[in-house]
Amino acid sequence: MRNKNRDELGSFEGNKEAFLVKNPNDSGDIVLKTQADTVLYFLQCLDIAKVSNVLDDNKTYQNFEKPLFIKKLGSALDEFIEAGNTYLNRYEGVCNSKTCNFNCKGFSFVGNKSEDYLDLIIDIQDGVVLDIYECFSFKCEYQEIQKNENIGLDKSDYPF
Repeated sequence: MRNKNRDELGSFEGNKEAFLVKNPNDSGDIVLKTQADTVLYFLQCLDIAKVSNVLDDNKTYQNFEKPLFIKKLGSALDEFIEAGNTYLNRYEGVCNSKTCNFNCKGFSFVGNKSEDYLDLIIDIQDGVVLDIYECFSFKCEYQEIQKNENIGLDKSDYPF
């Protein structure tokens, strides 16, 4: 296992090596073994360029072609940055809606300063991200987290 800084990480395609990186919230190091680990890490780091580099170009995410999804996700990450956040805390949970993705695993990403949040279902199989989509009925496993405003991906879907 090698220590790498985040600028050295790129594609995981064909790469069997694990990388040790600094946790964005300064709580030690994180081992990145898979493409999914790396996507989650760069989301926490608010680094849309690296998220884009690691995600598969040939997949859709939230039923959008990758470039449009990255643009929407990038706008959401920009909102976190504009609110003064330097990283996102990540909390595991599941979709709590029985009409869509009940019990699908995901994460609540919460800004370290604003406590604004983005809830995402991330479909991961064998360490690979197959899909990412926003969840409007997310239930965190950790009940004590403080959340303020929802930062959405696709504002055109909002009813107001």
